[in-house]
Amino acid sequence: MELEKLKKSTINRLKRVKAEQGLSISKIMDLLEEKGKFVSEATVKRVFSEGSEDFNFRYQDSIAPLADVLLDWYGDSSGLDDVSALKQIIHDKNQTIEFMMIKFEEQKSAYEKNVAHLKEQIQSLNERLDFRERVVDRKDAVIEKLLNAYLLKEMENVEV
Repeated sequence: MELEKLKKSTINRLKRVKAEQGLSISKIMDLLEEKGKFVSEATVKRVFSEGSEDFNFRYQDSIAPLADVLLDWYGDSSGLDDVSALKQIIHDKNQTIEFMMIKFEEQKSAYEKNVAHLKEQIQSLNERLDFRERVVDRKDAVIEKLLNAYLLKEMENVEV
């Protein structure tokens, strides 16, 4: 709810700065480009259109870059508390992103370690399986020799 109020007040301040400075959409696009920000021209036009305060913009993608460029560029001081709140929100989100990236890297490292460990276990199990197959083959050969010897002896006993 508070974010909606913030969006509306920021859009109104953006419109006021645009009107006071006589800025065109193309000039605003140039200012965005100079600051290394990107908002599509269609979105910029929608932000400055009639009744846009009630539109559902994605704040971080649409409103924040415009506010960063226009309100800082033209020194809008009409809502310093809002700007401070915005900066705090952005700071908090950046910290959260940084924390999440660290957690992601930790999870990725743990995953890669587990995969390496599992590959080693699979290799070890395959080696044990190969060894046991060789042992079974040797036992089969011994049993076959013993069976053949037994059958040969039985045949010799029958003939006599």
